[in-house]
Order: sequence, then structure tokens, then C-alpha cells
Amino acid sequence: MVSATDLVMEHRPATSSAQRPTNVGIKSILFHVHEDDGMEQRLQTALSLARACSAHLDLVQIVPIEAYSIVDCYGGTFVSGQIVEALEEQAATTRSRLEERLRNEDVSWSYRDTTAATAPELLRAAALSDLLVIGRQPSFREFGSTGPSLLGELVCNARTPLLIPGGSKDAFDPFGTAVVAWNGSVEAANAVRMSLGLLSMASEVRVVRYSEDKDLAFPDTRLVKYLAHHGIAAPLDEKGATREIASDLVSYAGANNAAYLVIGGYSRSRVGEFLFGGVTRDLLGACSENLVMAH
Repeated sequence: MVSATDLVMEHRPATSSAQRPTNVGIKSILFHVHEDDGMEQRLQTALSLARACSAHLDLVQIVPIEAYSIVDCYGGTFVSGQIVEALEEQAATTRSRLEERLRNEDVSWSYRDTTAATAPELLRAAALSDLLVIGRQPSFREFGSTGPSLLGELVCNARTPLLIPGGSKDAFDPFGTAVVAWNGSVEAANAVRMSLGLLSMASEVRVVRYSEDKDLAFPDTRLVKYLAHHGIAAPLDEKGATREIASDLVSYAGANNAAYLVIGGYSRSRVGEFLFGGVTRDLLGACSENLVMAH
């Protein structure tokens, strides 16, 4: 088997220093290559960001090692040569198609494919990336799919914000309006801090605050001042308590023509959200808006 280091391809277009903004914090974008109906939209999103930030686009394609194994009716585990051959053929086809496409794009990019466990490999790759662009909900039957289980693990363990495109077919606008969902939690504060590179490009930043029956770890005034220190003026809209925060957030973002929502993921435990429901789970399951999420 060829090692991952032998399968890296990199392309850098010629650019002048005048084309490179000096005040944007996003310079390395990790793109998870996964064949599903939303991949074209995700790729367009990543390309738009790469152009806006003069960032390098790092594509990683993971053939999940767990897909190689089959458990028989007696509990035995063995490797299927047919499955291995099919997965590697599909990966090679995807890589060839995307590389041909990217050669015509005016961005710096590299492509790497590997066989590994999906979540650990993405966490390792994201450690030196400024943003991870990943899909929302492809088929749960597919090995290595980015359903809620994988996304939850990435949100909780990555120290890199996730950009998860929504269901809208509109092109992602890095310079559009950003909406920050705020509840005063450590997770929400982390999401804002990790997203400053994006927020600094937004034409407008709005903060929507939801009242909850608990003390705020970070008061609203500290958030507004923190953003102001970074040159970001953000009006704050306070909402009353509601059981439908996720749907209200989507409505608020739509009413303000938001390009994306910034939200702290899993302000309570993932087990709690599984048992009782939660904003993170609802938004990861289905959402028309682009999400920027961190924990």
C-alpha cells in the first residue's frame, strides 16, 4: 500500500504580493473529500473562501479503514478483497476528477489521500488548519460518512472551527452578514474567538442572545467589547427564553440575510443532547443555513 506522504499533490498559482491581504487570519483551509450530493456546494464554498483570503486549500480524502472489515455470522472478522478494490477504485476516480477540476482554479491547493480511521485522521489534519470544511449529513449507510456522530466528535475534540454548509444552493459569501448565536457559555466564547478570521471579513456582524436560567460565564458586555477590540462593531439582539432556539436561529439568520451562523457546539453534554434534545443536535441534523461551529 502506498503511504499517504507519497500521495500528496500540490499546486500553487502565481500571485503577486499586492493580491494577498495581510489582515485575514484564515490561511489554511482543510477540505474533507466525501462523495455525496453536497460535495459540489462544499467545494464552491471552500474555493470562495480560499480566493477571499488568499488561503491554501488542503484536500484530504480518507478511505475508512473500518470499511475493509466484514463480520461473518459466527462473529469472525476478515478483510474483503472486493471491498478494498471497489473503495480504492472509487477514491482514485474521485481524486482524478477533482484534480482535473482544480487545475483550472486560481487557488493554491494540495491533495492527499490515505487509508485511516476517519475521525482521528481529520482531527490530526485539522490541528494545523484554520478552518475545516465538511459535509452535514450524507448517507448513514456509507462508511466514513459525516453524520451527526462524526460531526459531534469533531466539534468536541477539534481545536479548529468547522464550516458546515447548509441546504441552500446559494453561493457562500465570505463578505456577507454573520450572525453570532450567544448564550454566554465557554463554548460560545470559543466559537467567536476561533471565528475571528471569518468575522473580520463580514460586512456586518449581529449577535443574537438567548436568555437561559443560568449565570453567564461571559456577560454580553464582554463579548461586545471583545469584538470591538478586533474592530468589529456588533449590535446585540436579546431574545426571551424559548424551546425552539434552533428554528428561531434559522429564522433570524434568514430575516437578516446571513451568510452564516457562528455557534458554540454542545453547551451541555452530548449524552444530554441525545436524551433530551439540544440546539447543536437540531442544527447538525438539518439546517438551511451555513454553520461555523466550535466547542
